[in-house]
Amino acid sequence: MPHSCPPFVRLGLLLACASLGGCITIQALPNPVREVFTFGFSTATEMQAMAEKERQASERRLAPYPQLCIEWNERVTVPDFLRVVEDGLRRRGVASQVYAPGTLPAGCVVLSYAASRAWEQDFAYMSHATLALRKDGNVLAKVEYEPRRLGFDKWASTEAKLIFLLDQLLFSGGGPRDAR
Repeated sequence: MPHSCPPFVRLGLLLACASLGGCITIQALPNPVREVFTFGFSTATEMQAMAEKERQASERRLAPYPQLCIEWNERVTVPDFLRVVEDGLRRRGVASQVYAPGTLPAGCVVLSYAASRAWEQDFAYMSHATLALRKDGNVLAKVEYEPRRLGFDKWASTEAKLIFLLDQLLFSGGGPRDAR
């Protein structure tokens, strides 16, 4: 999504918003002001995700599992959810294949997921997500996305919301690299 204001203006706005003390009730602000605050915080989330992608690329950290079987969840209606998960796994050196429930190969490390989206002012956004790793019925790791307390990150991209969850999911369990 192209932005018309220069990056230093956006950064200044972000820093000004971050330095505010006390409580802010966004609902009471006029609509354009609320949109500036929302834009600032969602931009911060996107910038944080871009920095994380750069860090991952420079570290070339490989996940402990070289391959995952992803269990298809037909109830997830977030359009880019599965693509974002597979791209994130690929960047971490993890091959993946999507299987219909009940057709997973035996002994495979399974990634299962759930996600929901909400609508506001004719725009949809991912409002919740859960990712879990299982092997032979045992949960190896599980993570969950919930909007931040003030909800300013709700307009951030699916990728910005999931990039840190994938790291938590893959690297918190500490499984062996040769596990299949």
